[in-house]
Amino acid sequence: MAVTNIKQKLTFAAATLLASGVQAETGEEGETAKFYNKWDVDVGYLHYSEPDYITVDTYMAMINGDLSDKDTIGLGLVFDTLSGATPTGALPGSEIAATTGASSGTPAESSKGGTAPFNDTRLAVDATWGHEWKRLLTSKAGVHISVEGDYTSAGASFAVEMDSKDKSRTLTLGVGTASDKVSRSNEQTPSPLTETTSAVMFGAGRKNSYDAMVGITQVINRHTVGMLNLTYSQSLGYHTDPYKVISIADSDDAELTTVYEHRPDNRQRYIAYGKINHERPENGHHISLSYRLHLDSWDLNSHTLEGSYSFPFDEIHKLEPFVRVYHQQAANFHTRTINYSGTGTFDTVELPEYASADSRLAQMLSTTVGAKFRYMTSKKGSIDFRLAYYYRDYKNAILSNDDAIFAVIDLGKSFD
Repeated sequence: MAVTNIKQKLTFAAATLLASGVQAETGEEGETAKFYNKWDVDVGYLHYSEPDYITVDTYMAMINGDLSDKDTIGLGLVFDTLSGATPTGALPGSEIAATTGASSGTPAESSKGGTAPFNDTRLAVDATWGHEWKRLLTSKAGVHISVEGDYTSAGASFAVEMDSKDKSRTLTLGVGTASDKVSRSNEQTPSPLTETTSAVMFGAGRKNSYDAMVGITQVINRHTVGMLNLTYSQSLGYHTDPYKVISIADSDDAELTTVYEHRPDNRQRYIAYGKINHERPENGHHISLSYRLHLDSWDLNSHTLEGSYSFPFDEIHKLEPFVRVYHQQAANFHTRTINYSGTGTFDTVELPEYASADSRLAQMLSTTVGAKFRYMTSKKGSIDFRLAYYYRDYKNAILSNDDAIFAVIDLGKSFD
């Protein structure tokens, strides 16, 4: 399925735990016991739209609270609906791109012109537990599960945070793992680099991921905080998108046939992420700048720059314009088409070991611009509005460019 990364948000069902935020007293041997009741609740809605392609509606909620003076918990859910059309990887004029949309049951004959219709839903659950072992030592454990029509992911993480004596520096060490099941909506995956009209089908593919992270957060001065994280990630198993195909075509884009893509079964990634937040003492405005370097064994290396500037609006509200610029080079197996001489049959075509025409693996430059407005409904309540425009420019890919608009509304409330 084309949309796999709109994840890790949380939903309304967790709001039922609000009852835990009510103070209570029990009398036992004349003593009073108090339930710790500091809770933060967020519910939100996201709308994401790529004209002529994908539309996503996300409903989410999150609740964080204190279970005791040493324990915190975070719970939540997210529910997504996804629909529209997604590029198959075939040339725009392809008439034999035999792919079906996730959970759509769309027959292969309707997948024309290099796109295929799809629709799907996703439900995700996330839970974290934090514990203070000593005054300067805390841990956080988490689990998550995400289920959709053709993709299931379950995982866990554990991190330890150690503060310096003056709490000006925090060292973080973390590990995580996830297990994914990938298939079409019928629990099948096609044999890679075989013709879409006659491919042999196998069962669902499986992938395991492992992550390790070390990070440091440093208070530089009264108005400035910096952070640096280093992450190593490895994933083993089925990485191929079972819906994506590639056109076999000559230099004039005359198509011979289409085949299913094939990606390597091993991927390693190295990520360095730095961020600095600064408050301007003369007016209380805040500046945030970050940079992310991503190095990849697939050569899908990328650079990400982000910046935002927030300032009070009408004294108690806040406006925060932001911009994000992202550039990636193409994966070493990305190709717009598999070339052939223009004569002969499929049996005479020399196929590579790995190949994908997925535009998400192409060389790309993207820019996001937008703004967030926070309206304070009370001292401990707010409504956040976020609106942004996203533009991507591809090189040597099936798509030359595309764009998207997304809007988010989030309601937050703290209970003491």
